[in-house]
Amino acid sequence: MKFMSWVAFIIAIIGGAGLVGVDLATAVQIIAVFGILVVIGLDIAKDRVPNQYAVIGAFVLPSLIVSINGDFPNWLDDKLGDLWGWAADNVGDWVGTSTIGLALGAVVISFLVSSRTMTAGTSARSDW
Repeated sequence: MKFMSWVAFIIAIIGGAGLVGVDLATAVQIIAVFGILVVIGLDIAKDRVPNQYAVIGAFVLPSLIVSINGDFPNWLDDKLGDLWGWAADNVGDWVGTSTIGLALGAVVISFLVSSRTMTAGTSARSDW
C-alpha cells in the first residue's frame, strides 16, 4: 500500500507540472481551494470540532484564494485586510506588535492548540 501511495504522489507531481505547463495553474488553484474546503468540512463534521486539518486549511485557504484572479478573490482580499486591520489595532496593541510577528504568533498558537486537540482525542468534549 505504501508503494502505491508513493506512485500516486509521483503521478500527482507529473500531472501538476503538466497543468502548469499548459497554463492551467488557476484551475489547479481552484481545485485546491475546493479540496481544502472538503478537508475542512470533513474534519469539522467528524466530531463537530475544528482539529488540526481544519486549522491548517484555514491558514492556507485565504492566501490561496486571493492569489486567484477574479471578483470574489478581490472581495475576500478586502475583507481579510479589514480583519487584519482589526487584529493589528486591537490584539497587536495588547501583545506589543502588529507586524508579521503577530501573524506568525497567531499561526504558531493555532497549530499548537490544534495539535493538542488532535492528541486529546476526537470527542467533541474538550479538556480546555
